[in-house]
Amino acid sequence: MNHNSAFFIFQSVLSYSSQLALLVPLWIGYQRRHLLKPEHKAVFWCCVMWAILTVVGEILFAAKRHNLFVWNIVTVLETLLLGYAFYLALNSRIIRSFIRIAAGLFIVTATADFFFISGLEATTIYTVALESILLITVVLLYFERSLHELRTTPLEQHPMFVIGIGVIVYFAGTTMVFLLKDSVRGIQMVMMMMVNSVLSFVLNLVIARAFWLVGRKPVSLLPHLSTHTAEVA
Repeated sequence: MNHNSAFFIFQSVLSYSSQLALLVPLWIGYQRRHLLKPEHKAVFWCCVMWAILTVVGEILFAAKRHNLFVWNIVTVLETLLLGYAFYLALNSRIIRSFIRIAAGLFIVTATADFFFISGLEATTIYTVALESILLITVVLLYFERSLHELRTTPLEQHPMFVIGIGVIVYFAGTTMVFLLKDSVRGIQMVMMMMVNSVLSFVLNLVIARAFWLVGRKPVSLLPHLSTHTAEVA
């Protein structure tokens, strides 16, 4: 076995491992389904969508049929579902209005990109780029609002904050992977897919962690603040 063959095998193992890791948030989310808030349920259904369309895509790939349109559909659905999750988590009317307008523009762009610009047999690069910009912006707005709210528990114990970290890491790290996907071949392509697999694996575990936090009593910051105040006094 030469080095290239071993490299391709390793990439395949990594890819399937990241796909199997999706079962973790699905299982935890299902077990805690009665505790999930509407925004958590939107993320859970995003995981369900990922699982179903991943299976469809892999079946088409095994049958040597064109499957790129499946991943283009994933791009649209994950943007809408994750965006909707943070829409529900945000209370600001102004930000919610911005998200609704942005979602409308995204749908128009995705439709034009899918049918007229990139086409059915290529990665919808404009949709991918807009997806990353939209989701990262929405998550940052959520972070900004969270930091301004008076909370008695650490932010890392809030499920949507944890999910937001995973979303930013994944989409910031994979945008160029998908934008360049159709223009690279060979080892470069494999390395880019490895990056996607690793970040996908991380995102799945981060979402699983967030679902695990749902309904659990967080550690309060108040005792620490009280102790610090007493020491200062």
